[in-house]
Amino acid sequence: MGLEADSRESAGLPAPLFLGFAVASIGGPLALSSLYVAGAAGPAIGSAGLTTLLALVAFLPALAIWLGFSRRIASAGGLYAFVEAAAGPRAASIQAAMWTVSYFLYLPYTVTYIVYDLLPVVFPGIDPYRWELELAVPVGLVALALAPLAPVLVAVGALAAGQLLLMAALGGLELASLGVQSGSFTPSEIGGTATAKGVGNVSLLFVCGSLPLFLGGEARGGSRTVRTGLAAAFAIVGAYFVFSAFPLAEAPRAIVAAPVPGVAIAREFAGRPLAIVVGLATAASVAILILAEYIALSRLLRAWLKLRIRGALVLIAIPFLAADALSLINPQGFYDQLLEPSLVALYLSQLLVFAVYPLYRRRPSTLLIAAAASALMIYGLYTVATNQLGLGT
Repeated sequence: MGLEADSRESAGLPAPLFLGFAVASIGGPLALSSLYVAGAAGPAIGSAGLTTLLALVAFLPALAIWLGFSRRIASAGGLYAFVEAAAGPRAASIQAAMWTVSYFLYLPYTVTYIVYDLLPVVFPGIDPYRWELELAVPVGLVALALAPLAPVLVAVGALAAGQLLLMAALGGLELASLGVQSGSFTPSEIGGTATAKGVGNVSLLFVCGSLPLFLGGEARGGSRTVRTGLAAAFAIVGAYFVFSAFPLAEAPRAIVAAPVPGVAIAREFAGRPLAIVVGLATAASVAILILAEYIALSRLLRAWLKLRIRGALVLIAIPFLAADALSLINPQGFYDQLLEPSLVALYLSQLLVFAVYPLYRRRPSTLLIAAAASALMIYGLYTVATNQLGLGT
């Protein structure tokens, strides 16, 4: 009875709201081009167009598996439900536990990153007030998570659209200022290994694209809405991402190596007002991703532990707020200590989803798709083990 009441409260989310949530979940789209791509590509930034295109291609097997499972499964369980259908409840519980650990760690340390590393780039004078923000930001996110879902997703969709507009603006500004670099889509002279690393690192930036799957049980149209929305979001974000990133191939080193390249681009070629807008929107894109993870985590706890959604949201809030308060003791150390275990848990949880897919769809082609998707997650684990995360943070 309680589960029925939970689903009735927010059931029937229309396709546009699901699509907006899906777009916002893919990296925080503006953060992909404004914050992460230069550091993730590394030396391969000299072929930014080719690197970003190949990164999208490299992620297609993972997307294909999510869509393949979603053909018949659309529920609050998301990835957990996928593994349960393929390999049973024990394997599903292992996957859910790893995924939960990853995002319980991600929520607080990403707030710390926003407050202590990202916002000061835009507002250097903010330093004396960072501890207040470290406490206020998670309180605001908890309040949004506890609010009725549909209005929150309207705001998330509007902010996602704004991010896409800014990605287009950055790409246009780069083209107008740096010119069209046709060489951005050709192999550079850095060697195949460095290029492959750049492609792998950039491809890993899309791993949060599975978050909308956890709203499958609330999306009007079920599997059809989930599959269409997820595929459309990946295509939309991918197109804007390549457009905003490929001109970076010939960008000055000072821009590519800046803490937030998007802010540096806006400041250099358009002035401080646009730089402030891009910086704030980049921070907002990361914060919206935290909110998306919070919402997805609450749905997982409902499906896995049979909690009511409201109870799950409150349960998540307690350690989230407590951890952010504790981070004030050593903010930089807090981020550094939680980043790697969070990524290990995330890549392992996704690896399990991909590895069991052939048990769900027994076709020869499925083995190849699962192997390719698994290889990307194994590469992610390698980057953590060798401290080559390529996050640019």
